[in-house]
Amino acid sequence: MKALLVDDTHPLLEEGLIAGGLQVIREFEAPLATLAQQHADTEVIIIRSRLKVSADFLKAFPQLKVIGRLGAGLENIDLNEAARRHITCLRVPEGNARAVAEHALGMLLSLLNHLPRVHREIKEGKWLRESNKGRELQALKVGVIGYGIMGGTFARLLDAMGVDVLAYDKYKSGYAEGGVVECSLERLYEEADVISLHLPLTAETKGYADSAFFNACKNPIHIINTARGPILDTAALVSALDSGKVLSASLDVLEYEKSSFTSLFEGPLPPALASLLERENVLLSPHIAGWSKESFEKMGAGLAQKVLTAIKTD
Repeated sequence: MKALLVDDTHPLLEEGLIAGGLQVIREFEAPLATLAQQHADTEVIIIRSRLKVSADFLKAFPQLKVIGRLGAGLENIDLNEAARRHITCLRVPEGNARAVAEHALGMLLSLLNHLPRVHREIKEGKWLRESNKGRELQALKVGVIGYGIMGGTFARLLDAMGVDVLAYDKYKSGYAEGGVVECSLERLYEEADVISLHLPLTAETKGYADSAFFNACKNPIHIINTARGPILDTAALVSALDSGKVLSASLDVLEYEKSSFTSLFEGPLPPALASLLERENVLLSPHIAGWSKESFEKMGAGLAQKVLTAIKTD
């Protein structure tokens, strides 16, 4: 059985597939037409975020049985067409969930304690203490929206620290663990001081955090997005920052990212993004929350095992 790797992966993934009896072919640069001509008989394809797996792509590989995504999301795959063709689509969110949770926590703590600002001030020779008084996380209530593997891991990390956590998931019930409190979206809006988004990107969730979202929050909030950029409306966030509805924003993802997550667009910055860059109560990182040495290893080994299991049960 042939496994076609169309993007760079971890050696543990390749080693696992080979140990399971698969022939591993690395084709990181070849265009789709060349891939289809040379590897139309492939039964397993491993991707990351660079490649768009469209209906035309799937049509080019008539024997395809499994698509493995080295990551947490499947939004770059035409899932309806894959299902129609009885192709199993796999992902490994458990591989980088801890990395995402720690990254989100680090960003939040940095802003609660004004670290970007005080770092700049000290470089300028300023030693200002009273104006930079921080907040303790245990004094705040954190709302987690979306209780999948990512949201659940973040919630459990906060719960272990003694933080009050509210969790809302539209499609689940009876999921809360430990001291995490399962609640309605209305209660979360009413009580949360911090809101962290852990939603997949779908037609339903695109633009989820918009002006109505921010206006529904009773308290001024700190917002975190380590999920997908288009879930949060940047212009609405800027307005909420200006009005004081949002006290700080921790963003590992931006709605302006290319679909491959490898860069922003070319050309001048959109006004909303330019506004974010001027603020010291906004912390940005380049979609690296789930990208740690440990997570890369766990995703590689985990995806290999899932692929081999899927093949055996096919």
